[in-house]
Amino acid sequence: MIDNSREHHTVTTRTGQRLTILPNGSLRIFAPAKLNLGLIVYPPRTDGFHDIDSWFVPISLYDTLTISPAAELSLQVTGVCGNISADLHDNLVGRAALLLAAETGHAAGANIQLHKVVPAGGGLGGGSSDGAATLLALNRMWRTDLSDDALANLAARLGSDVPFFIHCESAVCRGRGEKMTQLPFYDWLYVVLFMPPMGVATKAVYQRFDQRRPTQPHQLPDWMAISRLKPHAMAALLTNDLQAPAYDVEPRLEALSRQLAQLTGRKIQMSGSGSTLFILADSAADAQHVRDAAQAQADGMFTAAAARVYRTGEWG
Repeated sequence: MIDNSREHHTVTTRTGQRLTILPNGSLRIFAPAKLNLGLIVYPPRTDGFHDIDSWFVPISLYDTLTISPAAELSLQVTGVCGNISADLHDNLVGRAALLLAAETGHAAGANIQLHKVVPAGGGLGGGSSDGAATLLALNRMWRTDLSDDALANLAARLGSDVPFFIHCESAVCRGRGEKMTQLPFYDWLYVVLFMPPMGVATKAVYQRFDQRRPTQPHQLPDWMAISRLKPHAMAALLTNDLQAPAYDVEPRLEALSRQLAQLTGRKIQMSGSGSTLFILADSAADAQHVRDAAQAQADGMFTAAAARVYRTGEWG
């Protein structure tokens, strides 16, 4: 049984997720988006996948899951849904719940309400974060008592980005994204996101990368040194190997990037395989100013949002 003797209380764990216990015994958990602040991609492996070397950070743009005890498993999706399926076998939330139940022998019973804010297909990891949040919340509700590391092992079976969202801390991610090394940073960091209505197919972007990839090996970034820089200096050193291939696949994204560079006077970066673009801001006020100025000129081309990058061990 969940202790709901108080009206509600919030549990903050080392995973960086905020989980609130509601008066009726339901759980509410935030599922934050992530940014790839920098992304190095290697040639395809024999299995067709690509190893990466990337700095992942969680940000203050998040979906919300409200999970209630129930005899059977069900899922409802609201918010920025697009074509997101509520089928338990098609949505990472449902798949995460079914996987946890199968691995622990617990009956798969819960009503899950997923409110979407993070757009699908934008390179922000929204679906992966939702799956990880489901594992964390149901592990508590069902009292299956798996450690975060055990949950991360399960998460890896759902997708290469999902383990990051179990610990949800600034990290350098390697391999297919499942090998993580914590990367602490201590200054506040703010970003402005530009989320266009068009998506970019990840498979197509990687195929284009394979066609145009350089023959010379990469010089790995010194992520620790970069993390200690101020935003302007940091932005100058951050690159994304998938940005040019994504522009080839979706020329409208490149055109938007040029417009945003002219509008903001900043270096425009892309998260993951796109289509979300972003800039680093000098402060919360700077981020809000750029967001407001950009949104006033958007004319349906994108939605702008200011967000904070969460520092290691901090949430909320």
